[in-house]
This record gives sequence, C-alpha cells and structure tokens, in this order.
Amino acid sequence: MSRAYDQPLVAMDALPVRYRDERLEFGLAVRQYDPHAGVEALPGVLLLAGEHGPGPVLRAMRTKAGIPEPEVRFTRQLGWFDGTMRDPRSATISLASLVFLEPGARAGELVWHPLDDVPRLPFDHTVIVEAARVRLGEIVWRDWEVTRALLGEKFTSGTALALGAALESEPYDRPNFRRWLEGTGVVRVTTDTTGVKLRGRTTVWEWSD
Repeated sequence: MSRAYDQPLVAMDALPVRYRDERLEFGLAVRQYDPHAGVEALPGVLLLAGEHGPGPVLRAMRTKAGIPEPEVRFTRQLGWFDGTMRDPRSATISLASLVFLEPGARAGELVWHPLDDVPRLPFDHTVIVEAARVRLGEIVWRDWEVTRALLGEKFTSGTALALGAALESEPYDRPNFRRWLEGTGVVRVTTDTTGVKLRGRTTVWEWSD
C-alpha cells in the first residue's frame, strides 16, 4: 500500500561576506514579500527543477540583492540547515553558500553588518550567519582563494593579523608571522612606488601569481 509524503522545499540562501577596514561584514537584503516582508534577511530563492551548482545562488544575488553575476567572484558551500518550521510556509531545507564579490562590486541592495554583531534575523538566518563565522575560521589560511578575496590583492601584516584574530584562526606564532607567511609560498613582500621594499610594521604583501 503506497503512502504519500510531503516533500520539503529546498531554499538556496546566499551569505555575502567581506573584510573591510579590518572588520568582517556580511550582507543582507530587505525582503519584498511575505513572510517577513520589509525585514532584512539573507538573499535566497527556492531551487527550481534543473538548477544545480552555483546557479541558484547567483540568481538569489541577482534578484534579491541586485548583484549581477559578473560581480560575484566565487561561492563556497556553507552547509545545510533543516530546523523544524524554519519557514512558516512549508517544510524547507536551506542550502547556504558563502558569496565573495569582485573588488569594486556595486553595493546593489545589500545592507552590511558586522559579523561579530549579528542581529535577530528571520527564519533561521541568525544560525546560518553564526555558522559562517565558524566556517570562515576553519578555511582562512587554508583555502587561499577565500583568504585572497577577504584580504585583497595587497595587504599589510597588520591587516592579516587582524583577520586571524577576528576569526580566532591563527595557525602561526605571532612574533614569527612574517616568516610563516613567506613560507607558504603564496605571497611575497611587495614594493612601494619608489621600488623600495617595505619592511617592519609597514610590510605590504601581494600574491605570488
């Protein structure tokens, strides 16, 4: 005897993140429709038949945050969230992704907030944002594409140390930070406009490639 089951919907939620002025931030967009119309939330859409990969996340950024696809640098899967009644409309599972924007990308309709001061958000978006901070701490200094997206093409030692402190991710001995970073082989000390290498506390780094 067959039995019908209600299948949960799949939401694709985007979590834009950036590191600016030594502060980690995440982006929200104001919801246009109920539930929670007029409230800031993560840009998200329901998965459509045939969609896969980053496609629905890019659609969420375009339609809910006003960020066109060329301005998204890349995405990283964050995880899945299936809290009971996370969506009042129906049983829904969220597949959330971190989103990194190209340098100079337009703000679109995003409102940026400090990652260490998460407001109360609708659905279970507060849980997703808090999970993002933990995940970033796990992958920064390991996933160099993520680290580069956060620090930019050139950065100071102070900026890099502040990022590690903000994420409680410091796989190095602080007094030997420069030696450790040089040993990774992914960055090198750069020069100023006069061609003189910058040293000491003003050391500036660029990516080796």
